Amino acid sequence: MSPVDLDRPVADRVHLASLPGAVEALLQQCHDLGAPLLTNIRRTADAVLADLSGPLRPIAELRLYSAFSIVLAPDPVVTLQRSVRSGVLSALALSGPPRFRVGGVPARRALIERLVTELGWANDPGDYDVNVERAGRELVAQVGPLYRSRRFPAMARLAASANPVLAAFVVLLAEIPPGAVVLDPLCGAATLLVEAAALGGSLHLIGSDVDDRALAAAAANLPLVPNGLLVRADATRLPFAHGAIDRVVTNMPFGKRVGSHSGNLALYPAFAAELARILAPDGRAVLMTEEKTLLTRSIAGARGLKIVREVKLATPRGELHPSAFVVERTRAARRRAARGVG
Repeated sequence: MSPVDLDRPVADRVHLASLPGAVEALLQQCHDLGAPLLTNIRRTADAVLADLSGPLRPIAELRLYSAFSIVLAPDPVVTLQRSVRSGVLSALALSGPPRFRVGGVPARRALIERLVTELGWANDPGDYDVNVERAGRELVAQVGPLYRSRRFPAMARLAASANPVLAAFVVLLAEIPPGAVVLDPLCGAATLLVEAAALGGSLHLIGSDVDDRALAAAAANLPLVPNGLLVRADATRLPFAHGAIDRVVTNMPFGKRVGSHSGNLALYPAFAAELARILAPDGRAVLMTEEKTLLTRSIAGARGLKIVREVKLATPRGELHPSAFVVERTRAARRRAARGVG
């Protein structure tokens, strides 16, 4: 795939593919960028659309979307031709004609023929710069070099690793202040810690796990986590002092790709009790899980904790529908913790 000149001014209508639950936060980030860079901003259930006029860099640095696409309306070939001249595709450092793929869209063969004959593009589904797909009601051209996996460094992954967009959203919900001590007590490959590190702010980032494969994957990602520390520890017996942790962010075992429901029946209540011990008086935890009833019951059973918000999420293909639960201390527990009383 071709590199991108992120500072070249371009103009196109663009489509940023996010995920249900996270898209509202992406919408706010786009409004924060605002005019003249982004105008005519609107959202769908899982994407934000906007008219882009300016450099790509501020949009490329956003972490709450996966695929970056050009909206192909009204005529896809005319739109792509214009994009090569002055739009997003003009920012690609192409060594030859753009390489493309066309997915399962209406009149697929006719569109392929037009791109080859009218624009002189190369049909190369195995190594493309542009992938034409249907995204909801829109026909879009996904720009390969602007996929999330190309915008940010590659990471080691595990089967149950959090989707990076959801991980970024969980971290956003945590409202992490500068200098905070942040713990992921079931860190896996440290995906959430990587997203927390991207915030900057001189954070103290700690990941713990009991699984050797998880800690090995997390260690591979540690160069992306400045001031990061990995600890082998059981989430139900954490080696941290009372009230020592400002923020906890974690992807709890769902009992599907990792762990089991029977194992979670023991893990969740014990972890909730430990969370109540280590969380700072004004601390906050954001816990992502599909075991929603069990987590709700476990937090309710832990002294001095309460769920203040639940955000329903979904993975890219809709096979999982976790929620992110925002947990804080009760007012009475904050007063007790501030006095050093358990």
